[in-house]
Amino acid sequence: MTPDYNNFSHMDGKERLLLAAGSILFFVFGLQLLGESTQAVAETLKGVVGTLVTGDLSALGAGWLLAYTVLNGATSGAIGIAFFESGLIDPSMVYMFISGSRLGATFIVIFIGLLEYFQGKSDDIRDSCSIGLLQFLTTYTVYIPAILIGYLALENFDLSFLEVQAPSAFNYGLDMLFGPFTSILSRNLPSTILFPISIGVLLLSLKAFDQSFKGIGEDKFRSKYLRFQMSSKWISFGIGAVITLLSTSVALSVGIIVPMYNNGYFKRKEIIPYLMGANLTTMISNIMAAAVISSEVAMKMALILTGSIFVVTCVVLFFYQEVYSGIQKAFNTLMLNDLYLTAFTAILLLAPIILLLM
Repeated sequence: MTPDYNNFSHMDGKERLLLAAGSILFFVFGLQLLGESTQAVAETLKGVVGTLVTGDLSALGAGWLLAYTVLNGATSGAIGIAFFESGLIDPSMVYMFISGSRLGATFIVIFIGLLEYFQGKSDDIRDSCSIGLLQFLTTYTVYIPAILIGYLALENFDLSFLEVQAPSAFNYGLDMLFGPFTSILSRNLPSTILFPISIGVLLLSLKAFDQSFKGIGEDKFRSKYLRFQMSSKWISFGIGAVITLLSTSVALSVGIIVPMYNNGYFKRKEIIPYLMGANLTTMISNIMAAAVISSEVAMKMALILTGSIFVVTCVVLFFYQEVYSGIQKAFNTLMLNDLYLTAFTAILLLAPIILLLM
């Protein structure tokens, strides 16, 4: 009898941890491969990137649209950092590219929900898009002002002290662990093939990481892994931040809470701070990419955006009742009218394309 490898519910805790750890190592390998392959293919990409990404707004649109294309924000941000290190985009552009990748990653949940509805996998468009829309509204409430604040800080203040690099021992360890493999692939594969392979490695590693926690029922997860109550907005925020930081995957941290939210374990008012915490520490993937690719400037950009998100999130939580009322009103308006929701989705699909053409 052929085993069902798509069923992950049989995995025990040790097997899940091993798969998760292996996936993270595979992700780091993909980042190293991406950095090396992008430099090798820079001349080929220069004309295309130079034509499309002509300014900061177009860089925002590029990172946003690329996240849609690969259905992953972390991969889009890493590609932007690799573009910068290869001399294809400017410092302010890499900030906007990373910002766009985060905006695009948030909308993917809604987009997938709509696809499932139109493909007949869900009978109700509201059920398909409910949690995605809530995550989107929560994220954009914080990210839009945070991106603007970070951009203004970048333009008006000397933040060169944030241009830090990973410890030399970290880089030495990466070279020892992955250097021989990247060298073999670089010598034997054309750069035009190695570049898409590196992107594929990143996507596969993130997929494998998410699979390492797949199949854990919400009841079991709540009793064994989430022994808490999220009645406090600060506790909810902290839990979302810690789980995402430890897992390096916002898809995982949000994915594990969705079934419990849908089954009434948590209220909407409780889950929004959790999403805010997840949206803050999901920046770890961009910080990791800057460290692995050894880009001090990209590290500065990632830290500026992370700091801005933290500041805006704290302000939002201090005035949470007012912010929650606004999110609730927008959520109900869109969810109660299929036309509004469809039009809203269409606008967000077109937004990065419009920015890219600016």
